[in-house]
Amino acid sequence: MNRALHIASLACLLSMAHGALAHPTSIGYLYDAEGQLVRSGFGSCIRTGEWAPDNALAECDAAPSKKEPAVTTPATSTDTPAESLDVSLGADELFDSGKAELKPAAKARLIKLANDLKSIAYDSILITGHADRTGPQDLNRRLSEYRANAVHNFLVSEGITTEKMSSTGKGSSQPVTKPGECDKLKSVKLQACLAPDRRVEIRVSGARAK
Repeated sequence: MNRALHIASLACLLSMAHGALAHPTSIGYLYDAEGQLVRSGFGSCIRTGEWAPDNALAECDAAPSKKEPAVTTPATSTDTPAESLDVSLGADELFDSGKAELKPAAKARLIKLANDLKSIAYDSILITGHADRTGPQDLNRRLSEYRANAVHNFLVSEGITTEKMSSTGKGSSQPVTKPGECDKLKSVKLQACLAPDRRVEIRVSGARAK
């Protein structure tokens, strides 16, 4: 996989909110849960590590002639436009309730993210913590800050430069759920309804091939 395709793959593979899978008859590309081709922000199909000329799809890649192999020109950094990559991580996946210590499984996922970030160039990384609207606003803000800082510090420990990375906490000021959507629920059902609001977002600006 060349470097330009690696960036497009990163945007899809790291999104924990949307899964992707390989189609059984064309393992060279990523498909969403509904069996539709996953495409980058530029409309191109996302290749997997199993891609080969023999399993190329006409709508994604013109299959090269077996008699006359296609001649390709290696991509350079000037061929790849910079783009912003957004990764949203569920806070419940990363932390225990009310805590800011990363779970072991969360560390494994962040290690994968750190390794992917090392293979590309980028301008900056902003980590933003969010909380749901239950509890005091001041406590929500501080908890969202602690969680964003925990992700920030772990990525630094994995070799991501701190000079290009910053973190902040927004508390419950930027919910994903709509006003009144969960108001009639209580206890466990309320917490489940508000789960999308408990998250850590990572925005990589100016991502491009090295």
